[in-house]
Amino acid sequence: MSLFHPSTEWHAMQDTFYRKHRIYQMQWSELDLSKYRVAASSFGGPIALLRDDRQLLEAGPGPLLDSAIRVYSASGKLLGKIEYEGLRIAAFSWNTREQLVCVQEDGNVRVFSLNESQNRQTSFSLGPEAKERGVADVKFWDQGLVAMLGDYRFLYINDIGEPKPRLLADAQIAEMPRSWTVVPPHLTLSHHIEVLVSVDQTILTVDAVGVQDQLLEQGPYAGISVSPNGRLVALCTEANCIQVVSADFQRSYSEHTHQEVADYALDMAWCGSDAVLASFPSQALLVGPFGDTLSFAHDTPVHLVQEPDGVRMFNAQEHSFVSKVGAESKSVFQIGSTSPAALLYDALENMRTHSARADEIVRSIGDDMSAAVDTCIAAAGVEPIVEYQQSLLRAASLGKSFLAVYNGDKLVDMCRSLRMLNTLVSYDVGIPATLMQFQSQPFEDWIQRLLNRNRHKLALAICQYMEEPVDRIYIHWACAKIRASTTLDDDALYRLLRARLEHLRPGISSYVEISEVANACGYQRLAIRLLQHEPRAANQVPLLISMGQEEAAMASAIRSGDADLVYFVIFHLFKTLPLSEFFQAVGRSHVAGHLFEKYALSLSSPVLSDYYFQEDAFAKSARLIVTDNLQQKDVGRLVANLKVALKILHNDKAATTEARALDSQIKLLQTQHGLEQDIPGHAFVGQPLNQTLSQVLVLGNYSRANKIRTEFKVPERQYYWIKLHALVQRRDWVELARLANAKKSPIGYRPFVDECIQALQYQEAAKYITRIDDLAERSQLYLKIGFYHEAAYAASQAKNVDLLRQIHAAVREPTLQHDVLQMIEQMTSR
Repeated sequence: MSLFHPSTEWHAMQDTFYRKHRIYQMQWSELDLSKYRVAASSFGGPIALLRDDRQLLEAGPGPLLDSAIRVYSASGKLLGKIEYEGLRIAAFSWNTREQLVCVQEDGNVRVFSLNESQNRQTSFSLGPEAKERGVADVKFWDQGLVAMLGDYRFLYINDIGEPKPRLLADAQIAEMPRSWTVVPPHLTLSHHIEVLVSVDQTILTVDAVGVQDQLLEQGPYAGISVSPNGRLVALCTEANCIQVVSADFQRSYSEHTHQEVADYALDMAWCGSDAVLASFPSQALLVGPFGDTLSFAHDTPVHLVQEPDGVRMFNAQEHSFVSKVGAESKSVFQIGSTSPAALLYDALENMRTHSARADEIVRSIGDDMSAAVDTCIAAAGVEPIVEYQQSLLRAASLGKSFLAVYNGDKLVDMCRSLRMLNTLVSYDVGIPATLMQFQSQPFEDWIQRLLNRNRHKLALAICQYMEEPVDRIYIHWACAKIRASTTLDDDALYRLLRARLEHLRPGISSYVEISEVANACGYQRLAIRLLQHEPRAANQVPLLISMGQEEAAMASAIRSGDADLVYFVIFHLFKTLPLSEFFQAVGRSHVAGHLFEKYALSLSSPVLSDYYFQEDAFAKSARLIVTDNLQQKDVGRLVANLKVALKILHNDKAATTEARALDSQIKLLQTQHGLEQDIPGHAFVGQPLNQTLSQVLVLGNYSRANKIRTEFKVPERQYYWIKLHALVQRRDWVELARLANAKKSPIGYRPFVDECIQALQYQEAAKYITRIDDLAERSQLYLKIGFYHEAAYAASQAKNVDLLRQIHAAVREPTLQHDVLQMIEQMTSR
């Protein structure tokens, strides 16, 4: 058990208690922080130190007197070193992804990852304004930043992942402000960035639209700090008067003046949303909501890091956390507390000493036992001392045993969370997170923080304990192993990685990231072998292309069955290869060649003809010429182009049928062109052969039609049909009779009858009905055109009673009706 009671660290401020708990005795030795510029990350993140080149320092043997940025854990353990070469850094800070953002005075920004500081970095510029005017100072928030330029204008970026520098309104500031701060977009009513600037006696609020003077009179202000919820603003004047006002500067809530004139405020941070911690050279001063104060003395100045539930402060000797004592902790540990939770905790202490009073205390709790258990569990979550965490959880377990119905998941979840938190807070890991901070961030983010420090074994153990997926850990380990390997060859590395990567879930995890790192580190053969295990071709193909493995990329894209992915490879080859080599690469694959043809055809690209020529695709090449000339209006040019296509077709022995068809089409075009010249005013070019013949017959040029028929070897039956239709359309009944009488019709005489009936020429139709051999059919046709006598006679010859009855029903003439009826009676009486 710890030597001191938790309440010994409490400090009373009226009816509220604040706790200053020492987390670490710093592991860095003989380090004077006053010589360095310091950037500490929130949520227990790392600390970056950079030699302050704005100071004149005495040269010494210390290892940090150089331009490198040293990165430490919160416990003071050295994590790494960033060799920084470039212009002077105007400001630097950590973002929420534990990336160190360094802004140079020339407006260039460099972003370093914690575990890849020597291998990978990104950079961008704040734009021409920053380059021209220079950067004087920078303030950061989450993933964004605001830079004050050399002419005291402000420029902001909402997300360094997608940097888009924009200027705020011109506040017409003539000299360097005494202090300024940023109000992040999520804390403003407009949801846009705002900047608070101390100018003369007042404060200006600057945004993208304009500038608002808050009309204050107690400035200039040496410090400005916005509360975590954005509702309050803490101001510190040069006379060390700390004020807390509303965000709109209309109300003042508290005010306190620090009496030690020799001190001056170095920094301010909010402890929760109702108290402000100000750092002075010899002490830190906590100002409460009603002007009450608590003082924490220290030998050297401390640096403040604002957290959601308190403030971390550290110097060269120790690292502490100042926070408000919660109601649960007060209920258990406050001196004289008689709450059910305090009684339950006391009962546990009596059980340890085997005192009979434990049973008496438990009985006195009665129906409040469930609330007492919940309070002990909650108090364990905010208690930083491990021994008291264990005691509180044992007390909760004791109380739970006296309850008939209680959901124990709360206790189990708290035990698991605290076990992970205590591991993170340990000196070796150095991430002093609280339960509130742990629960406010996704679990994956905390695992990523361990991976940033290359703590793969610990991250794996935590994920297994918390029953979370471990794939990401193996992938990160593999990437780190490849980067760190200097003596192993591709085969040895592959065997080593595959032995561990077998734990990856097939179809879910990706090998692409590992392969990218392998390729970047010069292990191309290893990268290719690893990519063979990648289940998603859409991830595999781009990396194979970047490695120069176009053939493998094409094969993978085709195996995937994704046409878009094949097109992706085709377009890459088209951009990077000479045309002849591109044709060879595409032609090696039937699928790729087919897709390329389809795409080129849709665009009518001239490249396709060159492709067909190189591939000796004579039929396709001829077809392309024909297709390209479908809209050609100049017959002479059209015929010439088609003759070129015919010549190409003759080179393909398998395309004899197509060659004959194209030759016939060329002759037809020439014939049609001649008809247009001989018969002005009529269009023939482009029509099918049957339509051309029909049009010539309709015009009465029978001899020309016979010549065309002979030339193109039109079958007799086909020609009869065309001529029959044309003669009826022309109403040339004499020629029609001549056609019928010339010889026996190859199509029969029923078509003659049908065409005449369709043209309403019943007399002409009757001439050809007599030539129909089938008496029943002949009777029906007579009936159709209203020739009832002939219909009745044919029906009687055919001895078809049903037809006679139809005729009898259709006839209106009495005499004929009587005759038809007699015919019916004669046939039915037999």
